[in-house]
Parts: sequence; structure tokens; C-alpha cells
Amino acid sequence: MEEMPEPRVTHLLKRGAYDAPGEIVPRETPEWLLPFPQDQPRDRLGLARWLVDRQNPLTARVVVNRIWRMHFGRGLVATPEDFGSQGKLPTHPELLDWLAGWFMDHNWDVKALHRLIVSSETFQQPGQTTRAIMERDPENRLLTRAPKIRLPAEHIRDSALAASGLLNRQIGGRSVK
Repeated sequence: MEEMPEPRVTHLLKRGAYDAPGEIVPRETPEWLLPFPQDQPRDRLGLARWLVDRQNPLTARVVVNRIWRMHFGRGLVATPEDFGSQGKLPTHPELLDWLAGWFMDHNWDVKALHRLIVSSETFQQPGQTTRAIMERDPENRLLTRAPKIRLPAEHIRDSALAASGLLNRQIGGRSVK
């Protein structure tokens, strides 16, 4: 996977038809997003650096939201596939911003983020609830109780294999039944 010596010319397609090329589109980010740094190459490396730039918190917010969703059954943004204008607003925007900043400050350490979430009072609260709380917050948007979620089968399998000592941590290792 190398960059081409000359970048491929990309056209805006008329009415979305692949055989109807329109005007040429330069390698640039949308105007409403963080501008692409002038000192970065206009290639995949430059794009990767732009994605994780401290001034561009969108990537960190998306990652944090997905990890939050793994633990609580729903993300701080209920539409993890759409953080744009069509998606839902975050239920706790300050928390999402703080977690995204914390994540970037800690070198994008996913394990540390998991540890932070599971050691929080929000995660460790009991699952019991009262009828009044259920009526006030049936979808648990206020995080007033522990989530009732099911772990994905892969997580259960990997946990059981790790606990039994059968999990092969080598990438490309033989499968275990």
C-alpha cells in the first residue's frame, strides 16, 4: 500500500452517476470541519494525522462514545453511526467532551479509558431501581442505574478462554474450540 506517484484525479459525479464526471474535486476536508494543516502531506499519512489532531476532537468523541456504549448499552450519543446534523444530540455533552479530551491527553489509550469508565461511580452503581425512577427515566438516559445489557458472544468466549488459560494471544494463532 503505497501512494501513487501522481494522485488520481477525482471528479464530482453528476447526479451520482459514475460515468458522468463533473468538476475536479481537490484533496481537501469539508469547509465546516477543521481545516487540513498546510504543513501535512495530502496523502493517507496526512489524513491520519488530521484525524487525531488535538484540534479535531470528533474522532476521539466517536471512539469514546463507542466504548461508553460497550459498557452502558447505549452511547452518550444515541446514534453512534451518525454524529452529524441528522444524529441525536449527546445526553451528557460535557461528559463526552471531557472524556474525549482525557482520551487524547492519555495518548489514545483504550485500555486506560475502559479502566476509567468501569472504575467510575456511574458504572459501579447498583442495578436495583424504584418505580419512580423507571417512570422518570425509562431509557436510563440520566444513568440513574446500572445498565441491563448482554455482552456480545465474542466477549464471553474470549473471557472464558482467557480464564481457562486457553486463549492464544499470538496473532494468527490456531483456533480453539
